[in-house]
Amino acid sequence: MLRSLRESVWPRIPTLKIRSVNRLTLERELFHQFQRLKPGVVLDVGAKAAPYRRYVPAVQYLRLDIDPSKDPDICCDVHELQWQADYFDTVLAIEILEHLYDPQRAINRIFDVLKPGGVCILSTRFLFRYHPDPQDHYRFTWDSLRYLFRHFLQFEVYHHVNRAQVLWEIINAGGRSRVVLNLLNPLIAQLSSSRTRFPLGFVVYAEK
Repeated sequence: MLRSLRESVWPRIPTLKIRSVNRLTLERELFHQFQRLKPGVVLDVGAKAAPYRRYVPAVQYLRLDIDPSKDPDICCDVHELQWQADYFDTVLAIEILEHLYDPQRAINRIFDVLKPGGVCILSTRFLFRYHPDPQDHYRFTWDSLRYLFRHFLQFEVYHHVNRAQVLWEIINAGGRSRVVLNLLNPLIAQLSSSRTRFPLGFVVYAEK
């Protein structure tokens, strides 16, 4: 009875709908990088509901997902992506790299399907909780990302979140406290810094 009541009431609490510091800072950096893109053919890897579709300039927008129930345009594992070479102007890979058992293989497949001059925008985790979807394999640093994207002509990596914000994410990771603490998320998300040794995650902009 109590469990049923909690499950029906909990999702309706307004403060629980406030986005996390992680998501607020990630999207701020993503939107900045999206503004650099030109309209073209876009592949969104692991997109499911394609939450960033309206922010990305596209003449054609294809979603790739391994789960057929999501009704993707391309249903396959990105490790096994078979598509025409030099086809896409943009490939998005948002929050999927840590879930892949062979990140280099996936990056190589993305490289192959991008046109020369095409852009990959990718985001991934560093200091973050275990979150299997369906599995959670890796965490990445500036160095590992630079190595994975070594075949790209241009590579830029941007961190988001600093030490104070990482601590906030740990404190506010779950439980009843979020009902109140979430009110502070937009304010905490503004505490950005150009340098940190404690990033929550990264956004990569890489041009083939």
